[in-house]
Amino acid sequence: MNQVVAQLLPKKDFSRPLAQRPPAIPGGDRAPATAWSAHLDIAFQPIVDIHTGRVFGFEALTRGVGALGFPSPIEFFDRCFDDGLLTRVEEFILTKAFDKFVKIEGHKNLKLFVNLDGRTIAAEAGIAAVLTRLRDRYQLTNANIALEISERHDFSRGPRGLQSLLDLRAALGSLTLDDFGSGHANLQMFYHVEPAILKLDHFIISSIGSDPKKVVFLQHIVRMAHLLGSLVVAEGVETPQEYYVCRELGCDLVQGYAVARPTVNLDELELSYANIASLRNQDRRKAESDANLIMAELDTMTPICIDEDISSVFERFRTERERSFFPVVDAIGFPVGLVHEQDLKSIIYSMYGRELLRNRRRTAGNLASFVRPCTFANIDETTEKILEIFSSLPNSEGVLIVKESRFGGFLPARSLLKIINEKNLQLARDQNPLSRLPGNILIQDYLANAVADSGAAYHFAYLDFDYFKPFNDKYGFRTGDRAILMCADILRSMFGRDGRFVGHVGGDDFFVAFRGVDGEAALTEVHQAIAKFKSDVESLYPPEDRRNGYITAPARTGEIQRFPLLAISGAIVHKPKDRPLPSMDNLSALIAEAKKAAKKSDDRVVRVCI
Repeated sequence: MNQVVAQLLPKKDFSRPLAQRPPAIPGGDRAPATAWSAHLDIAFQPIVDIHTGRVFGFEALTRGVGALGFPSPIEFFDRCFDDGLLTRVEEFILTKAFDKFVKIEGHKNLKLFVNLDGRTIAAEAGIAAVLTRLRDRYQLTNANIALEISERHDFSRGPRGLQSLLDLRAALGSLTLDDFGSGHANLQMFYHVEPAILKLDHFIISSIGSDPKKVVFLQHIVRMAHLLGSLVVAEGVETPQEYYVCRELGCDLVQGYAVARPTVNLDELELSYANIASLRNQDRRKAESDANLIMAELDTMTPICIDEDISSVFERFRTERERSFFPVVDAIGFPVGLVHEQDLKSIIYSMYGRELLRNRRRTAGNLASFVRPCTFANIDETTEKILEIFSSLPNSEGVLIVKESRFGGFLPARSLLKIINEKNLQLARDQNPLSRLPGNILIQDYLANAVADSGAAYHFAYLDFDYFKPFNDKYGFRTGDRAILMCADILRSMFGRDGRFVGHVGGDDFFVAFRGVDGEAALTEVHQAIAKFKSDVESLYPPEDRRNGYITAPARTGEIQRFPLLAISGAIVHKPKDRPLPSMDNLSALIAEAKKAAKKSDDRVVRVCI
């Protein structure tokens, strides 16, 4: 170790002006090895399951460069590169990271996330051999190593370009693509590297709860990653709001201050972080999960480890003849894909196939070449999202289900369709029969969840028609139903997106809820819906009544009176963050008073705060 460290000494750099050069490493050319070993250290930051807080792995981060006179690791590595020492420095740091990682309890079932400078990879300096040597020395497997490749380095430049990455992937089994969303050739890198894990750049995650464009970006990145078999890590998550958005959009893992800060002290590391479970329990949107329905239909067959020899796989197919394929997982249980019996038959029918099967040394570890990719989904996803993932991959037998970032089972296509059908039947029972919007049962469920979700701000809008009875009496119930359906379509199109809920109380009464939406934005959207209905509903009147701007119809007393054209009044009840809802009786009384006031107001909308 000291011989390696002694070679990490700086050289004088005259290639750049003094003002632009990184600082010299303290101690000059005669600095002893302890000048490095006393300062450079490894901190670990947990990467956990976004639903449960269970640790998936730890990222190794270089610490101590400040004591050597460098403001950040980037400047430190730049100096090492300038001095021709980068590869040796990284070997020293990797060794230290592996040495500390194996001291963590349960490390055999965890991943060590390590970073390599792109310049080291491009230099073809045998870094793959270093990693495999460390893997074997510390008795780890490829599944324990998540090598992070940053997109901040342009691999399209250089003599071998992306081939250096493909060689690393062949040596380690898989790669992790870091900083996705920044740097060079994102989609090209993703296409060629086929990463097992995708880590999102902090730019995408920062303040995502208040940036609709970032939400759209993340939504499509997660969908693309899952279709191609990559786990998604939301890196740099610092606030509960960022966590909630990342979880809702389907990220699998989370890393950042919201979980824990990096630490050099191994005693401070945990195998499960309760604060993530607490955040999940506080967010009542978890009720949207179909985990119980999925578990009832899940095929929990024992998977095959990718390190098994092919002859043992043939034995599984021989003893379980009803199976035509098996799920394949890595050494720590993460799903890799499927192995099909028909793909293995090519070995038997080859000239020396049977002899190869008898030679376990030659068949061990060769299963990877027979594994087909398969889409996967988290067990906490809704079945609608799982169906969307499944339908995007042609000729798929089903979906691999991931539970706590490990193989949880296989959901066959027929079982997925069965769950969807059962949900649709249940939804049909709970819908309003005319508008097909959620009815009173689902509205009450939503309000019950809102009661428990005290940490979020809500706006509840109750909308009903003005002058509907005379309209219905004069033009008949069919035309009255057309007006109700027109309103339902407007509300569905305007509020059928994230953070909003639309329900049909019955008759001409509707319900719209906003969660985590700014109060002024919610008020504006309600005004827009009311204005659109007022404009569109005129098409249901005869030309003469439209010109008059009123109709004549019997009043409740029987007298013929003039009534204005149909309109909508709205009562909006605002529940601030961290304030509980009142009882349903008190809430109903508050709504009734607000609706009376709305019908008398000029713009027919009244907002009250609980």
